[in-house]
Amino acid sequence: MIEDFATVYVAEITRRIKSRPYIIGLLVGVIAIMLVFKLPSFLDRTIASTRTILLAGDPSLVARAKPLLAGDYDIVGTIASGAIDDAVLVRHHAGGAVALRADRAGLHVTIYAHDPGNIGRADIRNDLLPLQLELTTGRSAGAVAKITAIPVSLRTVASKFSSAGQALAVRGVTYTLLFFLYLLTVLNSQLVMSSVAEEKTSRIAELLVASVNPSTLLAGKVLASATLGFLQLAVWIGAAVYVGSSAPSQIHGASAEQMMSLGNVLDAVTPGLIAAFFVWFIIGFLQLSTLFAAAASLINRTEDIGSIAFPLVMPILAAFFIAIAGLAAPDSSLVVVCSYVPLLAPFVMFVRIAVSNVPAWQIALSLAINLAALYLIAVLAGKIYRVGMLLYGRSPSIRQVWSVITS
Repeated sequence: MIEDFATVYVAEITRRIKSRPYIIGLLVGVIAIMLVFKLPSFLDRTIASTRTILLAGDPSLVARAKPLLAGDYDIVGTIASGAIDDAVLVRHHAGGAVALRADRAGLHVTIYAHDPGNIGRADIRNDLLPLQLELTTGRSAGAVAKITAIPVSLRTVASKFSSAGQALAVRGVTYTLLFFLYLLTVLNSQLVMSSVAEEKTSRIAELLVASVNPSTLLAGKVLASATLGFLQLAVWIGAAVYVGSSAPSQIHGASAEQMMSLGNVLDAVTPGLIAAFFVWFIIGFLQLSTLFAAAASLINRTEDIGSIAFPLVMPILAAFFIAIAGLAAPDSSLVVVCSYVPLLAPFVMFVRIAVSNVPAWQIALSLAINLAALYLIAVLAGKIYRVGMLLYGRSPSIRQVWSVITS
C-alpha cells in the first residue's frame, strides 16, 4: 500500500506541476503580489490628488489656517477672496476650495468642491477649531494650542499587543495570511475535484481503481495537492520578500512613523504565527480537499462540477467572513464557537491565535476536534470515493451513498 501511495503521490505531483493551469496560476500569483506592493503608492497618489484644495480669503487669515489644514489636505495655492468656479479650480489643479472670512462672531467657512465626498465638513471644522478659538477668545495661538492639547495615554488590559501600531500591523499580516489560506484552499481543492472528475469521465479511474486501492488513490491525490499548495505559497512568499527587499529607496526614504510601522510588521511575523498558519492550513486543506474529491467521484459529466463545488465552497466563504469579523472581536461568542467547528476552525482559530491570547486548552480542544473530524471525513470520503469511481453512466442515489457510508 505504501508503494502504491508513493506512486500515486509522485505521479500526481509530476502531472500537476507540468500542467498549464498550475504554471499560469503560479505566475499570475507572483505578478499579483508584485502589483500589490506597488498598489499602496499608486493609491496614495490617487487619493492625494482628490484631497487637493485651494485656500481663499484674507492673506493673514489664510496664513494662520494653512498649517492647520495641511495635515489632512494638500494645499495647492492661495488666492484673495473672490468668485470661485470650476475655471479657478481647474487652473490651480485643485479638487476644491475653502474660502475663509472672519468677523466678530468668529470664523466663517465656505467649501467649494467638485466631489463633496472628498472634502468633509467635519474635517475642516476640526482642523480650524484652534483658529476659531483664537478669534473668538482673543487668546494667542500658543495659548489656544495649550488649551486644545489634551494628554491622552494608552494602557493595555490583558492585551497581546504593546501598542496600537503593533495591533494594526498584526491584523494586517493576519488578514494577508488569511487571504492566502482562503485562496490556496479554494484553488487547490477545486483542482483536486477537477482531477478526479477528469479521470472518472475519461474512464482512466477504472484502470487506476483496478490496480490501486481507492482510499490510497484518494490519499495520494489529496496530499500531492497539499504539497503543491505549499510550493505555491513558498513561491508567493519568496516573491513578496524579494519585491520588498528590492525597493530600498522606499524604505530608506521613509519617515520615522513609516519605519515604526515597518518594525511593527516585522515584529508581527512571529514563529508562533507562522506555525499556526501552517498547522491550520494543513488541517483545513485536508478536510476540504478530501470532501471535494469525494464529491467529484459522484459526477458523470465535467459540466456538473460547478453545481457540486458551490455547496462545498459555502463553508469556506462563511469561515472567511467569520474570521474577518474575528480580527476585531476574537473573543465574541460566535467567533469562539466557530473556532471549534470543523471546516470553519482552520480559518477562525488561526485568526484568534494571531490577534488574542487564546487559552492553551481551547487550542488543544479545537485541534482534537478537527483532527478527529479529519479522520472521520477521510474514512467517509474513502467509502464514497470507492463506490463513486466505479459507477459510470449514472450518479449514485442518496440511498446508495448513505448505505455506503453506514456500511
